[in-house]
Amino acid sequence: MIDKVLQYVRQHQMIEEGDCIVAGVSGGADSICMLLMLLEISKVIPIDIHVVHINHLIRQDAAKDAAHVRELCMEKGLAFTLVEEDVAALAKRCHISTEEAGRQVRYEAFDSVLGTRRGKIAVAHNKNDNGETFLFHLFRGTSLRGLMGIRPVRGRVIRPLLCLCRSEIELFLQERNVYYCIDSTNLEDTYSRNVIRHHILDTAVREISPAAVAHISSACERVSEAYELIADLAEQGFQTCVRERQGVFSVDREKFLQLHRTIQGYVVMEVLVRAAGCRKDVEAVHIRQVERLMDSQCGREIQLPHLLRARRDYTGISIYKEGRGPEQQTIQPAIAVSAAERTRLEAGEELIFCLETGQRLRAKVYFLENNGPDFENIPENKYTKWIDYDRIRNSIVIRTRRSGDYLTINTMDQKKSLKAYLIDHKIPQPERDRLVLVADADHVIWLIGERLSNHYKLSAHTRRILCLVFEEMRS
Repeated sequence: MIDKVLQYVRQHQMIEEGDCIVAGVSGGADSICMLLMLLEISKVIPIDIHVVHINHLIRQDAAKDAAHVRELCMEKGLAFTLVEEDVAALAKRCHISTEEAGRQVRYEAFDSVLGTRRGKIAVAHNKNDNGETFLFHLFRGTSLRGLMGIRPVRGRVIRPLLCLCRSEIELFLQERNVYYCIDSTNLEDTYSRNVIRHHILDTAVREISPAAVAHISSACERVSEAYELIADLAEQGFQTCVRERQGVFSVDREKFLQLHRTIQGYVVMEVLVRAAGCRKDVEAVHIRQVERLMDSQCGREIQLPHLLRARRDYTGISIYKEGRGPEQQTIQPAIAVSAAERTRLEAGEELIFCLETGQRLRAKVYFLENNGPDFENIPENKYTKWIDYDRIRNSIVIRTRRSGDYLTINTMDQKKSLKAYLIDHKIPQPERDRLVLVADADHVIWLIGERLSNHYKLSAHTRRILCLVFEEMRS
């Protein structure tokens, strides 16, 4: 069984040589087994082990568990940290369940002990825990993501025993005559997971299939593989139909409706999570509300968790936090590049213009040799543009749009009004007056994030290049 766990650890790249492994050890069978496994693994992969025991101050006999774990650590020569926290009081104070409060205390303690050291936090979940989690999420209602069960690795947290059933763990300890504590609260039906364990999962193993736990674990792995595929497709869909400006997420209805129905839901979920800043309390009902809003009349709004609002506009839906809607976004005052600043640019100095919208524009002029540049190899992206500096006739101005603004849209310098461009490209009305552009009088050099005017593109005759980079200001 030791080889089985070692292979599982290597398969999921849980541990590297020299890691500090903070092991959460309650004193129960699972965590004691995990600690013994880590000691065996340390003979193959050199690691430091630091044991952390949490006393939740719920059971009167909990101090005995702490004493047992401390004694075991002394015997094995391991570092030991005891954390005592009144979890019941914390749950009452924060209006959360005692289970959630206990979890919060545990992981805060683990993170604190590991600190900035390179390493991992090891916890002792096994296949039975995975099965209970799967059924718990299934009964409570969940997305495909919730049916993935417990993952072997999540950030700095590793679960080396997730390849073992509880019966294997208990047999391993029994054969070695290893004592472990029994948490009396695990025998009660107070918690939902205990009900699933005692009355559902154990019954399934006895009455339906002895391999029920293993089968659920395998199903979780297949769901995880399917979810990874869907997540990739959802990210592609997000990039295709979602724009974000100053905390406002705009979903293009036409592009959105071209996505597969399943992917649509995941795209909406991702928008809500990014707009809210967290996944908690974002549920399927909110996704359906946004999807229904997509077919509503323009101007209709709905309220969502985390002070989010979704509003239907003529191109689709805008989602933002209250107080950050398009009408509250900062309008950038005009910044004119002075004659002195142009002189500095032409001398090769980089200039930085800070905008009130929280971004900045970096500008630098490069001089080219007589044989001209290799244009195909000049890097360029949505927020980095290379411009023929000598085609600029007036003062360079960083500003928002004005009446009479235009771009050139082909090699013949055919003009198109900025207003017509914004309408054709379905830029929502509330966004138009907040778009930042770089202009040469009425001629738009660059509508930032959208389009570079053809007139200012590099050519074989270019001798000086103005490089413009639009980016978030660093804190």
